[in-house]
Amino acid sequence: MKCLSSALSFLCVCAAYGQAPIYKVTVEQHSIEAVNYGHTGQPTKIGFRGTVLLPLAKGEAKVEGKPGAVDIDAKFEGLDAPTRFGPRYLTYVLWAITPEGRPVNLGELLPDASNKVHLHVTSQFQAFGLLVTAEPYFSVTQPSNVVVLENVLRPDTVGQAERIEAHFELLRRSEYPVPEAPVEVRYATNERAVSMDRYQARLALYEAQNALQLARAEGADRYAQTTLQKAEQLYGQAQQLESNKKVDGKRVVTIAREAAQTAEDARTIAMRHEPNQ
Repeated sequence: MKCLSSALSFLCVCAAYGQAPIYKVTVEQHSIEAVNYGHTGQPTKIGFRGTVLLPLAKGEAKVEGKPGAVDIDAKFEGLDAPTRFGPRYLTYVLWAITPEGRPVNLGELLPDASNKVHLHVTSQFQAFGLLVTAEPYFSVTQPSNVVVLENVLRPDTVGQAERIEAHFELLRRSEYPVPEAPVEVRYATNERAVSMDRYQARLALYEAQNALQLARAEGADRYAQTTLQKAEQLYGQAQQLESNKKVDGKRVVTIAREAAQTAEDARTIAMRHEPNQ
């Protein structure tokens, strides 16, 4: 059975809190250099360096401009468990940021037992900067201020370096006071290891739980009730399946991720209806 002890430790820290975190959101500014990859006709490479939050992290990506899309094949290492930034951070996300500051979620980064990740994605943008943030769930639509990696140009990078600092908004996610003190933390050394399938299922459930909490904090129960209820139903279904040890963990992941995505839709709808938005 393939196990992941560091991942279990990651989950134990998350489970140590008697109540899922609730968020309030403020905004701060950030900037990153953008590169115009255009139709270079050949792949090029860019580097990634860790920020002060994760200085040992690094990575590289092969980027190729093609008609209608830009292909990105990225590899990262040194991505420690995101819970080091707080129990509400459960995953990492790769973002493309346009020179005008528009962010697009390119995909979730799930480190393996060696804290390494390989992700192959495409972007509809031609000019963009790339960065990695720690997030409470995979389907977020705006990057948090926990930026752990940013792209850097290499001497062999091919493409028009626009040197445009793309100013964009980062969400600062900070907890409301938790009504009850957290229960005692249980460490992985005191727990039986779980299979990778079960780990991924539990992680997906925690992410969905975070997405629901954040949606409610944004007023989705008032402004997006139908969408929020659908997300809650999906989350309940995933929970029920996860409790059945005979059920394939992949089914749990699929439904839990749909719950998180639906909760993010509810949060977005609520933000549009929130007064003074």
